[in-house]
Amino acid sequence: MKLKNVFMTVVSIAIISVFGLNLYGQYETTKREVCEVESGSVIYLALDESLSFDEEKYQIEDENIVSVEDGMMKGLSSGQTNITSGCHTYVVNVSDLYSAPVLNMDKSYLPEGRYTSEENRYLDSVLEYLIDQAGYQTRAGAVEAARFLTLRFKYKLNYFYENGRMEEDRYLIDAEGRYYHKGLYLSVSKAFQVEGERNTSDFWGSPIYEWETGSYTPNGLDCSGFITWALYNAGFDCGDIGAGPSEGVYDLTDLGKMVYVSDVDLGEVKCGDLVGLDGHIGMIIGMDEDNIYIAESYWVNDLQVRIYDYAEFIEKSEWYYVIMMDDYYKNEGNYTDFWN
Repeated sequence: MKLKNVFMTVVSIAIISVFGLNLYGQYETTKREVCEVESGSVIYLALDESLSFDEEKYQIEDENIVSVEDGMMKGLSSGQTNITSGCHTYVVNVSDLYSAPVLNMDKSYLPEGRYTSEENRYLDSVLEYLIDQAGYQTRAGAVEAARFLTLRFKYKLNYFYENGRMEEDRYLIDAEGRYYHKGLYLSVSKAFQVEGERNTSDFWGSPIYEWETGSYTPNGLDCSGFITWALYNAGFDCGDIGAGPSEGVYDLTDLGKMVYVSDVDLGEVKCGDLVGLDGHIGMIIGMDEDNIYIAESYWVNDLQVRIYDYAEFIEKSEWYYVIMMDDYYKNEGNYTDFWN
């Protein structure tokens, strides 16, 4: 009887041990699977840019590239490093190819051939990342695209009169004042995206013939080219359309409800709404307690941000109307009135 009890005890221990090992193996497999799913988050930071980082325990692979202090991560030098917290790994990229969003009225113009194809691809990745953080196919995403080119990009783009969009006797050349593709047009590697005849090196900053002025001018964006580029990169393909308003012709003024500036309720105006006058268009990219900030590509001063106090905007500015874009965007995303 005792021998039988001993045998049963040994068998029970063996069964429990095997069962326990199976459970442990399942736990370990599950743990590994969770880590594999969570690892590899990518973060982009400009040099000296900071963002919130709420992990309490972490390990930085290279503290010369990035630091974390008081819940804030800061880019210290260009490069890539990992930050590990538990089983989660953040891949942090820091670069001086662009900046934190800042209003700089004294930018120099984009030099011809300033960026390599590799640098162009990197900036495209940063732009896509920032739009995704703001919200792809949202109001905030469109604002982020416009803010990137006017506040984060280190150079000013020239205004370039479009070379014959929709003209019957001219080829459609969407690169000249009309570049409305994903990413920035900074290197010859992007030329495959361009439709129609083009010069061999007509990316932004490259001098090409401008039919309107009859001279060679550094390539850039016209007013509606800038707006359609920002919308397209944020996930809104409105097509190759002009500023307007044009009776019987679909243009940017048809994207939302058009309200005359003199009649507008400023409490309803948001960043991402468009502003226009006859034949010209811009986008509101900032609103604080005192001022409204409008990004535009204009033949006077090229791609720029203009600042108005609210009374000046309504009573004295040259803008005729605001295009309220709620119905167009439908989703606000991670919207902010200002970039800081």
